[in-house]
Amino acid sequence: MEQVFKIKDYELLSTKVYRILKSMIIQGNFKPGEKLLESKIAEQLGVSRTPVREALQKMAAEGFVKMEPNLGIVVHEFSLEDLKEVLLIRRVLEGLAASIAADKMNQEEISQLEKNIEETNYCVIKNDVMTYNKFNTKFHYLLFQFSRNKRLIKLNSHLVSPEHRFQIRALTIPGRLKYYLEEHRKILAALKRKDAELACSLSQQHAENILKNILAFEEKEEGGDKSA
Repeated sequence: MEQVFKIKDYELLSTKVYRILKSMIIQGNFKPGEKLLESKIAEQLGVSRTPVREALQKMAAEGFVKMEPNLGIVVHEFSLEDLKEVLLIRRVLEGLAASIAADKMNQEEISQLEKNIEETNYCVIKNDVMTYNKFNTKFHYLLFQFSRNKRLIKLNSHLVSPEHRFQIRALTIPGRLKYYLEEHRKILAALKRKDAELACSLSQQHAENILKNILAFEEKEEGGDKSA
């Protein structure tokens, strides 16, 4: 863990530790198969081992980490098949969230998505993949929140997200950042028109494009390794 995070506010410690560790796994700071030591994490975060243990237990229930015999807790390794399964589910959930949000969103929420797109566009200009991925994730998170469907939001939050680890690599393809941003713009345009059917269709197509892009990139990488 290169960067030390200090917990200073009154957020529940285990919740904050969970958020930090989950974010670090998604961003690749912890590698697949890497062993996670409670004592080391606690020391680096400046907390006791109890909130770390609670956070790891929650992450294990969600599939981000797992218990390995003779090793302890390690970061879950995801395959491309895992990715396909998750994105198949996410495609349905994303479309449903967008269709519901189209009917329920108010102007303030529309403005939040507009601001998100502005921030994402700045990342495109700077070619800042990591920050772009953060705003990209937030766009989809907001769609679920704006659906106001508690069960749908819960389903999405408990869905393990291996695509982020794969996607950050695939986003390095020239032009890919701008391409995804344009898809977000189209989804937002449909939401503004309260066109639930179109918002659903565009969101589902967006999820399909993410999968196709990641798979094409990984296949190319594997081909390059074999030819090396």
